[in-house]
Amino acid sequence: MIQEAGNHRNNKWSGIIPWLWLGLIILFVVWVRLRLLDIPLERDEGEYAYMGQLLLQGIPPYSQAYNMKFPGTYLIYAVILAVFGQTIQSIHLGLMLVNCATILLLFVLAGKILKTPGAIAASCTFAVLSLSPSVLGFAAHATHFVTLAAVGGTLLLFHAAPQNRPGLYFLSGLLFGFAGMMKQPGFLFLLFGIAYILYSGCRLNSWKQERPFFKILLRISLLITGAVLPFFIAIIWLFSAGVFDKFRFWTFEYAAKYSSQIPVSMAFKYFKAGFAFVAQDFWMVWLLSIFGLAAVFHQRELERSRIFVLLFIVFSFLSICPGFYFREHYFVTLLPAVSILIGTLVEFAIARAAAAFKLLPAKLTVSILLISMLAAGIVNQKDYYFYDDPQTISRKLYGQNPFPESIKIAEFIESVSNREDKIAVLGSEPQIFFYAKRHSATGYIYVYGLMEGHEYSLKMQQEMIREIESSSPRFIVVVNVSTSWLIQPKADKYIFQWLDTYLAENYAAIGLADILSPEKTVYKWNAHINDYRIQSPYYLTVFQKKPVSSFSTSRIAEKSSN
Repeated sequence: MIQEAGNHRNNKWSGIIPWLWLGLIILFVVWVRLRLLDIPLERDEGEYAYMGQLLLQGIPPYSQAYNMKFPGTYLIYAVILAVFGQTIQSIHLGLMLVNCATILLLFVLAGKILKTPGAIAASCTFAVLSLSPSVLGFAAHATHFVTLAAVGGTLLLFHAAPQNRPGLYFLSGLLFGFAGMMKQPGFLFLLFGIAYILYSGCRLNSWKQERPFFKILLRISLLITGAVLPFFIAIIWLFSAGVFDKFRFWTFEYAAKYSSQIPVSMAFKYFKAGFAFVAQDFWMVWLLSIFGLAAVFHQRELERSRIFVLLFIVFSFLSICPGFYFREHYFVTLLPAVSILIGTLVEFAIARAAAAFKLLPAKLTVSILLISMLAAGIVNQKDYYFYDDPQTISRKLYGQNPFPESIKIAEFIESVSNREDKIAVLGSEPQIFFYAKRHSATGYIYVYGLMEGHEYSLKMQQEMIREIESSSPRFIVVVNVSTSWLIQPKADKYIFQWLDTYLAENYAAIGLADILSPEKTVYKWNAHINDYRIQSPYYLTVFQKKPVSSFSTSRIAEKSSN
């Protein structure tokens, strides 16, 4: 009896200890993210925040602000802003909750595939890598929301077949659909689900069952139905809001042009550049993931789930490939697969070490090695994790991009304007609209599409000009920072010719942010701007509409065909 009581206590502690480890991992993430709450929004976050702000005002996406992404992330931002408030800190607090939820779901998923040490290793790896500046982990990019939905859908899919519960296929598809609505590459996880159902349905044992084709078709149908449901609801919403045509153009026609800018022949070059930045401080962890891939084929415990894991890895990698841009934050959707590979390697190493030593020393040795490698990456980025203030982090990672300056520019505009006043930003800094709580005078909150070498470029410039002149905004912000434009060699420069004339006739400069160095920006407002000489190639100028008496409207600009 005493021995049974002792075994019961041991079993109880063996069930609690993994959750204690998970709690420590999440506690570390929360501690670091709370320190990073004040990092200025970058332009992607600014886009989502402004769109979310408009949604809270009852304005649908694609009506007053255009972009090629599906509206899922805008809706999530709207929820975050509604619950926590319309601040930088609120957005990053929402990201913290999403990231912690993803860590938890990955721990559960890895625990179904691997043993407890592997699950802890996978969740710890994901927690550190997804927080790292190597993937811009502090910024609330759409990829974090894609990853949460994708991991949740994968967990349900893993449960669906063994439990023979058709409803789980529908719920899994629903989460994969949410992943795609956050950002279109998220739909690749739906293809993962379809591929796994086909594989599991075509295994030898399945042919012994009655009507295997019917069961495969039913499962795929349920998965796809769940996935397309959010899309169809969005279509109905956008159609009833009168913005379907804009939605179709931006998310399908323009998105196709954007995705075809980089030829396949250049894909590896872009991947190499993006991966070099992502892996630089955690190269040992990424190297271990390759060994983890080999371990997938040799780990006996993975015999029943090996194809599931391999398919998840393949489609996770494919999710970072559309367009071949391979930007740092795109790699976030690959991190769960990488983390499971690390967990697999840990399990494999423990099994081999336990054959030579006792189990406990083997677990301790392997755990210490993994923690040391993760700690080495953290030490390489120690300023980010422990010392640098939010503005310094922004400067180190984004250089002279005007993300800190956007706050002061917006505060100035808000202080000298009314709620109904509009702003036009000539550049790609949508966070200014969010900070200032003022509407854009044009739907073009980015100018990147105008500077690309496709047939829509000039039409977009002309439409932006028409919208600005029609709205006649009280303020125009001109961003003289190359990364806010990314002008391509074949781009038409028509908008610059129009801008010089339009500003000279109708506007006067009232504000300036001169970015002299990463540490110093000079701000000049109102009359003080007249005596100041710009010293840097990176600056922003705020223009205000001249009084009505001296205001002369210019005709809507159109470029002649010849």
